[in-house]
Amino acid sequence: MTLTQPKVTTDEAAGEAAVVTARYVYAIVPADTVVPAGLKGIDDAPVEVVPHGDIAAAVGTLVTGRAYGRREDLLAHNRVIDTLAKRGPVVPVRFGSVLADAELVVAELLAPNAEFFAGVIDELAGHQQFVLRARYDEEAVLAEIVSENPEIARLRDQTRELTVEASWNERVRLGELVARALEVKRDVDSSALLDLLAPHAASWNIRSAGEVDHLVDIAFLVADEQRDGFEAAAEQAAKRLAGRGRVRLVGPTAPYDFVPGDEPWVS
Repeated sequence: MTLTQPKVTTDEAAGEAAVVTARYVYAIVPADTVVPAGLKGIDDAPVEVVPHGDIAAAVGTLVTGRAYGRREDLLAHNRVIDTLAKRGPVVPVRFGSVLADAELVVAELLAPNAEFFAGVIDELAGHQQFVLRARYDEEAVLAEIVSENPEIARLRDQTRELTVEASWNERVRLGELVARALEVKRDVDSSALLDLLAPHAASWNIRSAGEVDHLVDIAFLVADEQRDGFEAAAEQAAKRLAGRGRVRLVGPTAPYDFVPGDEPWVS
């Protein structure tokens, strides 16, 4: 969604254009959503709703003319959406979605997609997102791999006393074996974590990551009535992984991973 037909306010005394403004769209929400007092977004602009039937867009006023995409802009964008999510269902809108004024917010965003947005809001009502991020203690898990694999232990001992040049082939083989063993271990441990938490969630998405210590990142959509059981399961997961890794639970947040479809305006 791009900036179109910016609104120009004028300095009446000088008779010259003073400020060019637009409407920055954060999320789609039910029309009766009450914005928390004092909630501000990008450039500390207050957040308000632009309604259309049963739905509305949560928007802020944006002064145009500067580049957007700074870290503080993204943080403000997510802060607004997550704050609104604590009040009710939200459909996050993609970062950087800007329209010229409230009339175009209705005409180009809300009206053409009213049925879609209303359906998604109904599906997400009473749910919030949590992300479970599990990371290995690299030293502990590598020690496990060595103790469980005689060939890896032999190659490790063999290459320890030799130069890189003298043991290049063995080192390559060792790296391949460790990577394969780590992948197997990751599959087993991530499946165990998912089995523990999945019964307490309505849906989940496994996220990809490439760090060496990465175990798993899973986004869960959790119903309000399931939250206590889900959080208890997350605590149990952390205890099971103690000494081998660490678990971090992020949330509740807006359901960024669970908005259906591939429309360009949604996150």
